[in-house]
Amino acid sequence: MVYIWVMHGRILRSAVLILPLLAGCAGQPSHADEPEEQEIALAQSFGPHATGTIHGHVIWDGPVPVAEETLVRAIAFNPTLHRNPARFRTPHVPRVHARNRGVENAVVYLRGIDPARSRPWHHAGARVEFRDRELVIQQGDRVGNIGFVRQGSAIEIVNRDVEYHNLHGRGAAFFAQPLLKHHHVHERKLADAGVVDLTCGAGYYWMHAHLFVAEHPYFVQTDAAGRFTLEGVPAGTYELVCWLPSWHVVRKQFDPETGIVARLTWVAAREQVQMVVVRTGTQSETTYTWTRSAFEGEGK
Repeated sequence: MVYIWVMHGRILRSAVLILPLLAGCAGQPSHADEPEEQEIALAQSFGPHATGTIHGHVIWDGPVPVAEETLVRAIAFNPTLHRNPARFRTPHVPRVHARNRGVENAVVYLRGIDPARSRPWHHAGARVEFRDRELVIQQGDRVGNIGFVRQGSAIEIVNRDVEYHNLHGRGAAFFAQPLLKHHHVHERKLADAGVVDLTCGAGYYWMHAHLFVAEHPYFVQTDAAGRFTLEGVPAGTYELVCWLPSWHVVRKQFDPETGIVARLTWVAAREQVQMVVVRTGTQSETTYTWTRSAFEGEGK
């Protein structure tokens, strides 16, 4: 079995945060801002009887990182935060099952799939929400900081908090969506495949989530025991990718007027890649093992 280590992701360049006053001029995106691309065609030649299944387990070996809780009494764009301080725990620290050492919420997906031979898209629509001072993605009955979006389709964006938020997208999509009206649902199409880093551009610097914009549906997250299944995979040879975000911060940006942290740049996510051969009517088994050493370097 072949393992390939890849440091996947992008180090974000410094960017000027959009102030609420300026953001108020932006409003809802105009049709001119929306990509014209349509959803990529899928499953024109999908043969459900010429497929196999991939099962797997993602486990952690060695000491497990510990998330720390931080109390925030001031942010750059909310001078009254001290009246009701915010708390957060270190984002992206791996969640490891106490007994079997399985890693929850790891992303596993295939590379090299012909969309025409793919199964139909089956993931629920993704809604990005600010709620309870967290940035979450609601997808079906799953709520977390990772979502899967069909290339060319739209996500929903909504602010459930009383505070102002501004959703920033970087990576495969680059945008800023001010959210001035509470509970108002915005839509935004995502035209290019790849990973979109989501952050808050209104000073809530710890908020961070990821959207995988995909041209096929073979993406899955591991369950609480670290297990995953990819069904209906056309027979063939593919790269099977296991992706985990890093909890390390490589750089902090400070607001020039207040000196308060305004933005974080995270160390790039990590990948492990295996070659997998899928045969008709068969089930493949595979395991990924992660350690802390995989996240060392590049700013650490």
